[in-house]
Amino acid sequence: FLSAGRGIVIHTGSCKNVAEFRKRPEKWIDVEWGRAIDTEFPVEVRVDVANRLGVLASVAAAVAGMGSNIENVRMEERDGMTSAMTLVLDVRDRRHLAHIMRRIRAMESVMRITRTRG
Repeated sequence: FLSAGRGIVIHTGSCKNVAEFRKRPEKWIDVEWGRAIDTEFPVEVRVDVANRLGVLASVAAAVAGMGSNIENVRMEERDGMTSAMTLVLDVRDRRHLAHIMRRIRAMESVMRITRTRG
């Protein structure tokens, strides 16, 4: 439905507002959803970690355990006690990324994780 001030607004056929909109067919725009996207998208995250033996392996295992792949990784030592990891992850969607970030955030060596790009 083409709405003044809001642009295109999409309603399902069962929406209670559809009955009212049917009175104005000139405002209707036919749309249909394409097939589900079956691909992954690269997303860059930064993970601030304590410098501990095996921390990179632990983060990589958590990512793999969530069904994702690491395309690229960079580590930068900060102050001798901490490092910043920049990971490019392949994710299916925002929900998949959120699950991965929650899993990493819960790790003992992780101080912070943020999405930086993608």
